[in-house]
Amino acid sequence: MTTTELKWPAHIVIVRHGESERNVAKAVAAAAGAAEFGTGIRDNDVPLTKRGQEQARATGVHLGKAFKFDRVFASPYLRAWETARLMRKQFPYVVDITWEERVREIEFGILDGLTKHGLATRYPDEKARRDKLGKYWYRAPGGENYPDIALRLHSFLGTLSRDYRRKSVLVVCHSVVVMIFRRLLERLTEEELMAIDRDPQQEVVNCGVMHYAAESGGTRGGRLALKEFNGVYYDR
Repeated sequence: MTTTELKWPAHIVIVRHGESERNVAKAVAAAAGAAEFGTGIRDNDVPLTKRGQEQARATGVHLGKAFKFDRVFASPYLRAWETARLMRKQFPYVVDITWEERVREIEFGILDGLTKHGLATRYPDEKARRDKLGKYWYRAPGGENYPDIALRLHSFLGTLSRDYRRKSVLVVCHSVVVMIFRRLLERLTEEELMAIDRDPQQEVVNCGVMHYAAESGGTRGGRLALKEFNGVYYDR
């Protein structure tokens, strides 16, 4: 197979948004044993912290040197959109950002803004159902589960293979979305994905860089090979 027959973008770089105000609030609430976290605004409208802005700028400097992106796709959630715009400002070239709802955050439904303690105390029946079904399959009332996200990401990957073949794209999204990209692109099973999820060394960090590069071979238009996961290019 020749390179011209590849069906995939030459490079897909996937980055989690920078540290957000809700990331900080969740950590504080969990440490205090509180039931809730957040600022009282929609999850869609949570901004970056100053540290998150710095993470985005530093990551943008690295990406601008390492890649020449043909398109940037970003979740419409403010923290991801801000991250994408701050990174793009560091690029030594011009590239458009596309608002892409298919890479938005998982929808938590009635559990939005609750810690694990909050889930156990306010919705014990839901906790029992989650424990029975497992993290991958459980869907909170009004929310999504991992297969729901996989369906929308499968559609998005179809767009990339159709419209961005042999090009380089950047996707700015959220931690669960990063993990489901891994499930689809690496053809992981539930067990394999959850093993990664349980490993603290593989927790998706803010502005962590994941890079897939297209390689020729096989009979299905080549493959995307994982070249980097959780790359950090800012001072911790």
